[in-house]
Amino acid sequence: MNITFVRDDLDKEEEKEIEVDQGLTVDQLLDDEGIERQEVLVSRNGTIISGRHELEDGDRIRVFDVIAGG
Repeated sequence: MNITFVRDDLDKEEEKEIEVDQGLTVDQLLDDEGIERQEVLVSRNGTIISGRHELEDGDRIRVFDVIAGG
């Protein structure tokens, strides 16, 4: 199955199509992409989701860096 993966960080936005296995979770996708789960928020089709969610064909996954200030 295919998904759209968008990495949206402070400096740039990178978008790519990825073929993934059925049953792959958000956490597994982040591991495959070398992204630390604690440092990002993830949305699927515009809704913030947890890492336990399984991906579905046609999903648009957007990864945002978490920013903290003080």
